[in-house]
Amino acid sequence: MDKVAWQIAILFAGSALGGHYLGGYEWLRFFTYFGSWGTIGIVLAGVGLGWLSFQLLGFCHRHQISSLYELSLRLFGEAFASSLSALTHLFLLGYVGVMLGQQSAPLIEGLSPVWVLLLSLLVAIFFLFKRWKWIVTGTGACLAAGLLFFGLLFLRQPHVPIPDFGYQMNGNWLLHAIFFLALHFLLTLAVLLPIAGRASQPLSLRLGLGVGTAVVSLFWLLGQAVLLSHWHDIHASLWPVKLISVQLLPAGGLVFALLGLLQGGVLSALLLYSLAHPVTQRHQLQMAPLLLVMLLVVGLFAFLAMALPWSVSVVASGATYCGLLLLACFVWKRQT
Repeated sequence: MDKVAWQIAILFAGSALGGHYLGGYEWLRFFTYFGSWGTIGIVLAGVGLGWLSFQLLGFCHRHQISSLYELSLRLFGEAFASSLSALTHLFLLGYVGVMLGQQSAPLIEGLSPVWVLLLSLLVAIFFLFKRWKWIVTGTGACLAAGLLFFGLLFLRQPHVPIPDFGYQMNGNWLLHAIFFLALHFLLTLAVLLPIAGRASQPLSLRLGLGVGTAVVSLFWLLGQAVLLSHWHDIHASLWPVKLISVQLLPAGGLVFALLGLLQGGVLSALLLYSLAHPVTQRHQLQMAPLLLVMLLVVGLFAFLAMALPWSVSVVASGATYCGLLLLACFVWKRQT
C-alpha cells in the first residue's frame, strides 16, 4: 500500500467511527438491542459503508468533486446546492457539538461538565492549528489506542453470549442499520471528499477503503461482543463502555477518560478541518477565522446538549436524513 492508500484507510476508519464511538451508546442503540440480528446489521453496515464510499468517491474523483457543496451541485442542481450544503454543514457541526456535550457529563468524575468540554475543545484547537499532518497522525494514534482498548476489554470476557434469532426477529434491526449507515457515511464523505482526488491510482482508493472498512468492522464487532457480554448491566446506560471498563480494567475509569478526551478532540478536529478547507478554497477565506467560527458553533451546540438532552437526538437525526438524501439521490442518478 502506498502513502495515499494508508492515509485514506486511517481517515476513513476515524471518520466512520466518529469521535464519540468510545462510549458505545450508538452501538448499543443501533445494534446491541437487536442481539444476533444487530450483529448481522453490523456486517451489512460495514460492507455497505465501504462499497457506497468507494462508488461515490470514485464518482467524485472522476468528476473532480472535492466538497459537499460541489457534490450537492452535481446531484441537485444550482437551485438547491447552496441551501442543502449549508444545512448539511450546520448539522455536521451540530453533531460534533452535541456529541461533545453529551460526552462531557460523565467523562471525568468530580469535574464539572463545562470544564471537561473546554478540555475537549482545547485538544481539538491544538490539532486544528497544528494542521493536517498532525490531525492524520493523531487519528492514526487514536485508532491504535482504541483498538488496543477494545481488544483488552474483549479478552477479559469469560464468554460472549449469542442471542437466539427468535429475539427481536423483526425489521427494526435493518432500519436501524440503514440509519446508522447514512449518518456515518455522511461523516466519511465530509472527511474524504477533499483528499479523494489525491489518489492518482484507483487502486490506492480501493485499497485504502478496503483496509478502512476492515478496521471499522473489527471495531464494531468487538464493541458488539463486549456489550452483549454485559447486557444486563449496561442496557439502560448512556456510557456502557465506561461501566464495563471500570469493572474489568485497573484504573479503567482514568483510561477511559483520557482516551475519551483525546479521541473526542482529535476526531472532532478531523471533521472540522475537512469541512473548513473546501470553504476556504471556494470563497478565498483565511482558515484560522473560519475555524474559530466553527468552534464557536460547536461550543453552542455542546451547551445546548447539556441544557436540553433531547437536542442530541434532533441534531443526530437531522444529520442522518441529510446522509440518506445524498445516498438516495446518488443511487437514483446511477440507475438513470
